[in-house]
Amino acid sequence: MAKLGLIPTRDRVNEIARYYDGMGTMIKNELTGIDAGDYRELKSISVREKVDKLVKRMNRFAIKWSKKSAIEAYKESMVKDRVSLDILGYVKDEFFDEKVHFHAVDKYREAMADNLLRANQSIKVNIGIYLYLMRKSSDALMQIQAFDLRDEEIIAGLLDDAIKEGASRSRLESLIRVHFRRELYEKKFININGRNYNLITYARNIARTRLREVQSEATKNMCEQFGCDLIEISSHGTECLICLEFEGNTYSIGGKTPGYPLLPGWPPYHNQCMHSASPTSLAAIEWRKSH
Repeated sequence: MAKLGLIPTRDRVNEIARYYDGMGTMIKNELTGIDAGDYRELKSISVREKVDKLVKRMNRFAIKWSKKSAIEAYKESMVKDRVSLDILGYVKDEFFDEKVHFHAVDKYREAMADNLLRANQSIKVNIGIYLYLMRKSSDALMQIQAFDLRDEEIIAGLLDDAIKEGASRSRLESLIRVHFRRELYEKKFININGRNYNLITYARNIARTRLREVQSEATKNMCEQFGCDLIEISSHGTECLICLEFEGNTYSIGGKTPGYPLLPGWPPYHNQCMHSASPTSLAAIEWRKSH
């Protein structure tokens, strides 16, 4: 039974997590200078320009990180699998097209970069919405009256309830500050499919999941290159309902080995899945049973 597969290139995961956390802090610090009680349009424009520059820096980092990490993760898995395949007695197919490996790396490099670039772009959109709401909140405070803001239900409800209760301008300012400071504290500036994500959480999610996919792709291609049809899914006592049906099982990749079910899918089986696949053989399985 295969043991827990380590997250590939852990250093790369930590690297992007630290970077995105740091950038999130810089963006938050810029936004803290905007206050609904003392809103200035020129300040808002300046903040937007600074955020745009930060996002450009993040884009450059994302492209470089994706290339470096995809190559590193794929090579790590190739080396590990090559050792296993040699021990298991498999022989390399001399006619196998080595370009398959290069194309696989490029595929996942592009996928990772695309995920990150889309997330970075959403930061600009979210910040634009934030600044818009601050301006609207400022306008409402200036008027001290109910206003129609159907698309901004949170702020509208916040102000409407306070106004109905006879709250003062200072009380309204306090309520608005509490709401926006909470948003800034969580640093949920990334929006994917309508859901906001904290920068460090999203970066880790993408890194761990995509690098696991790279690892599985390398194993898949190495098994094809060495004619291996059997793989084992790692086992670590998971309680994940999604992974339970796969953990510790042995599968036939192409259905060529009688007695073993066809592989239903390669890990990861969900975001940040810890499972990995490793090549094995009938001889290795029989040896473990006898020992």
